[in-house]
Amino acid sequence: MTVQPKFTQAQPVILDEAPVVLRFAGLFPQGLGKFKMHDERRGGDLDHVDQELSRLNQVLAGGPGWQQQIRDEIAEMRQHNHQEHLRALKAKSRMKDARKLEAEGPADPWRSCSRGPLREGIITVNKDWFGGAGLLEWDPERVSAFRKTAMSFLLENFPNGQLRYASAHVDEEAYHIHFVVAVWTEKPSANRGHQILLQASENPLIKSYEHAQDLAGEAFETIGITRGERRAEARRQARAEGKPLPERRQHVPPSK
Repeated sequence: MTVQPKFTQAQPVILDEAPVVLRFAGLFPQGLGKFKMHDERRGGDLDHVDQELSRLNQVLAGGPGWQQQIRDEIAEMRQHNHQEHLRALKAKSRMKDARKLEAEGPADPWRSCSRGPLREGIITVNKDWFGGAGLLEWDPERVSAFRKTAMSFLLENFPNGQLRYASAHVDEEAYHIHFVVAVWTEKPSANRGHQILLQASENPLIKSYEHAQDLAGEAFETIGITRGERRAEARRQARAEGKPLPERRQHVPPSK
C-alpha cells in the first residue's frame, strides 16, 4: 500500500498580501505525453501529491484532444511550409536548391531552439495566502477568487487559441494552475514563401519575463496579491553601480 502525504498545519494563517508566482518552461511536442501523464497523476514525481484528492483536480481549459490537435497542426504546417518553400524556390528558378529541399523532406515548423517551441507554465501564490497547507486549510472564497483571476489573466494574455490547456491542482500544499501555450506566427518571405511557425516569443509575456510579472501583478492586485520582486531590475542597477549582483532566485515548486 502506498502512503500518500497529508498536509497539516496547526495554526492556519491567511496572508493579506503575497507575490504572485508565474513561471514558464520550454516544452517540445514530444514532451506533451509526459506532461499529460503527470497532470493526470499517472506517473512522474508524486511524492508531494495527496492522490486521494487528485480526483478533485479540475480542467479549466482545453478538451480531451488538445494534445493531438497540436500534433496535427504541426504535421499540417510541416507540409505547408515545405510546399511554400519549394514554390518560392521554383518561382526564383532555383531548381538545384528546390531538388535538394525535396530530397531533404519537410522540416519541423519552428526555428532551432534548446527550450522547445511550446511553453508550459504555472501560476500560484504562497499557500498561506489560501489559509495553510492543503485543501482542508484553504479558504474556498480565496481559491475561487484566485481561479477566476488566473483564468481571466491567461485568456486575456494568450488569446486566439494560444492557451491550449489549463488545469487546477488541489492535491498539493498550494492551489495552483498548470497551463500549456502554443503560439503560431506567420513569417512570409520571398525566399521561403508563406511560412507558419511555432514561436513562443511572439507573445509579449513570453518575450519579456519582466513584462509578464508586471501584468500578473496588475491582474492579481485586485484580490490582494502583489507583483513578485523586481530582481532583474535590481541586478541591472547593481551592475550599473558596480555593486555585487543579487543572487538569482531558484524555482520553488508548489510542494515547497
